[in-house]
Amino acid sequence: MPCFPFAFLVVITLATAAFSQATFPTPTLTSLTPLGSKANTQIELTLRGADLDAPIAILLNERSIPVKSAQPNILSLALPADLKPGLYDLRFIGRYGVSNPRAFEISTHDTLESPGSNTKADKAQKISLNTVIEGVFKSANPHWFLFDAKKGQTITATFHQRRFDTRTELMAAISEHTGREVARLSHGVLSFTAAADATYRLRLNELMFRIGDEFSYRVTLNTSSEIASTVSAPTPVRPIQIGQTIADAFPPFSATHSFDLPFKKGERFFIEVHSHQLGYPTDAHLVIENLKPDGTLTPQAEAADAPAITPAPSLAVLNRDPSYAYEAKADGAFRLTLNDAFGTIHPYELRILKQSQQPPTLIAINPQLPGAKTKTAALGSSNIPRNGITALEVIAPNRHALSEPIELKAEHLPTGVSCLGGFIGRGQSLGYIAFQATADAPAGASVLSGISKSLFVSFAVPDMVKDSPLYRSSGPPAIGVSTLAAPAFVQSEKPDILQVAADSKLEIPLKVIRHAEFTEALKLKVLGLIADVTKAPEVDIAAKATAGKLTLDVKALKLAPGDYGFILQGPAKMKVRRGVEELTLADIAAKQAIESQIKAKEQLARANADLTPKKAELIQAATVAVKTADAAKKATDTLVKDLTAKASLKEATFIVYSQPMRLRVQEVAKK
Repeated sequence: MPCFPFAFLVVITLATAAFSQATFPTPTLTSLTPLGSKANTQIELTLRGADLDAPIAILLNERSIPVKSAQPNILSLALPADLKPGLYDLRFIGRYGVSNPRAFEISTHDTLESPGSNTKADKAQKISLNTVIEGVFKSANPHWFLFDAKKGQTITATFHQRRFDTRTELMAAISEHTGREVARLSHGVLSFTAAADATYRLRLNELMFRIGDEFSYRVTLNTSSEIASTVSAPTPVRPIQIGQTIADAFPPFSATHSFDLPFKKGERFFIEVHSHQLGYPTDAHLVIENLKPDGTLTPQAEAADAPAITPAPSLAVLNRDPSYAYEAKADGAFRLTLNDAFGTIHPYELRILKQSQQPPTLIAINPQLPGAKTKTAALGSSNIPRNGITALEVIAPNRHALSEPIELKAEHLPTGVSCLGGFIGRGQSLGYIAFQATADAPAGASVLSGISKSLFVSFAVPDMVKDSPLYRSSGPPAIGVSTLAAPAFVQSEKPDILQVAADSKLEIPLKVIRHAEFTEALKLKVLGLIADVTKAPEVDIAAKATAGKLTLDVKALKLAPGDYGFILQGPAKMKVRRGVEELTLADIAAKQAIESQIKAKEQLARANADLTPKKAELIQAATVAVKTADAAKKATDTLVKDLTAKASLKEATFIVYSQPMRLRVQEVAKK
């Protein structure tokens, strides 16, 4: 079961707001309440966001749970009894496909909701230990709680904002009844040992006193001190072998751990540190020295960060974990010295691999349209319009020049969806995998197998100069199907591997499949072929045209011999309607309301004409029926008016994709 602390990748989104996928109707979750619960419970889930129409189910990781909705954006669902404790990706599935994920915790503890009225010490809410406290800061005031502890009892409170997709930077402190503070939250952990049997106060507040639905918290109050037990002090030099992985935690205050690694001539191995990639806010620093038989050390390498992603993705990705590849020319040994530049005590793994990790770690990102003037961070999800194509950008971290090519595949697809595959070339770190939906694919979604992780923006930021976005790495990506039809998609007339000499040009004929109402011209850019996307080739397809031609000047692009994968991508605008199904049902309800109104008035007329002793009783019942029918008619008229406005034609921006293409650049023939 995936467990996903906050993101190990720092991302700068290069998409322009005008060409954001957000303009295309797609479910978007900005927050949810509660942030977790126990297995085998019935809960009401309140969702906030956009395009959460016609709920079908909730995805918890790969588990699809049916939902009922009595009110807009409030879902009732039964959590299965076999859910194991941990953090899950929660996604909404509806008419327009699947939403972005948000974190949801399954806990063994009961959850206590803060009422929001406990904003003063004398109004503190009494809680029990081994409880999860959950709340939302609706005002700038702190939330206060009381708990009883026994002398010598150790209590830990834990909270990591990005693990729960919340913007809250939490301040937490425990104090005695006198007001003297005895413990405070640091690096997401508060640890406290009671000096006496007593009642203690716990104060929670947002660091900068920000308020709103995005500033929630979920704090676990345990009588366990497991967190502290992971701290590892500096140790003597330890031996490590090729093929071995050591799991430990960084010593405090940036102190070091050291390891001796022997090797033989001809051995090829990879040294990797994993901590930031595991979701921790760390910056591992690795020093590699040659260890001579007499014990002297000479410098070999100093590795700070992982190799850059090549070609450059649409998101600038930073991985702070170091890695190093080496092929031994003679027998020898390395002294490895490792510490965290941030001085944390978070866990790490030191891996000495005989070959690159198999299968490789693959991270999916929703690709963005290039060419933005303003750097934005947008929420995204991957939904395929009917009779359309969509793609995921896939990153393989820790790659080196000798890394083998990767064929991108995915299984466990929604009904009506096929995988078109993708490719990452030798020594490259990025590729695209595409999916296609049939014209009658039903709304739905599923979590893919074949790609181990995905990366998402937690909160949209319109201008990153003014605000910093938050990101989270999660489990495998999900693909959804929207009931809207795609405006267009593009195919190569030559589906096989395209071959060209390194000093030549290649012309690729294209076929454009258009929606009946989409006639606009298209400008598509090649993604995944070269590092600088601003210099990537483009193709212009005229309005109403069903064919085009892409020209690749391989010599000008400076493509070395080898295999490459790429796709075409560009914006398209077309007017769409939202909520047509609801409007149809509302029209039916409005007609039924008119019929009920007519029948109620006829009932009142008959009651007024009645000559029996029950006349007064009949008039009273008929009058109630008329009032009820009038109220229903008024309500349905208002609903039809609102839904008519919602269902009016509005321009939306789509992203048009081609199927993945493979290019083989060959050596120039010698004369």
